[in-house]
Amino acid sequence: MKRLNRKITMMILPLGLVVLAIGCSSAVPTDTPGIDQLGKSILRQEGPEVDVVLGYKFARGTIGNEWLILEMAISSPAKTSAKIDRENVWVKAPDGTKIPAATQKLFGQAYPQLRKVIAAADIARDPLEYFPPSRRPCLVQFFVPPGAGVAYDTVSVNDRRACQGRLYFKIPGGIDPGRWTFGIDLEESTVRIPFEL
Repeated sequence: MKRLNRKITMMILPLGLVVLAIGCSSAVPTDTPGIDQLGKSILRQEGPEVDVVLGYKFARGTIGNEWLILEMAISSPAKTSAKIDRENVWVKAPDGTKIPAATQKLFGQAYPQLRKVIAAADIARDPLEYFPPSRRPCLVQFFVPPGAGVAYDTVSVNDRRACQGRLYFKIPGGIDPGRWTFGIDLEESTVRIPFEL
């Protein structure tokens, strides 16, 4: 009987730890419904088509610069998939101006001047591994340094893939401090993540 009780306890204990780990999320709700704070400069929005994690640590130190650089990780909830088109990714400045993600051509032209900034962003970025490890990693490859490969205008995600990538926005007049909004327009829903710079 003791042996049986020990076996049952050993089987139940890992299950309890899993439940405890799931219940103890480090996400903190923000003043925007549906947006959680995962770290000082990391926000998450879970939606019907995509779950998005946005990192803006490097961007916080670039007020006045002409290029806004954001980090994004994206996947889909269970039994769903989505296609994200570059032309439907944008930011809204504090003055209300909507700025689309840069084209690969514009990024390529600016790349010689951006190299040092990109190197600094590589060091300052926060890791965005917030999806289950069972999801196959992939790249959001909207932007590629000249001669380093092929850039794509779309990325497809589903509940078996978690993609990451850096996003670039050319900001006319430079980055202003204040409340920005990151947006993606999808087929049936939208992503709207406000963040402060």
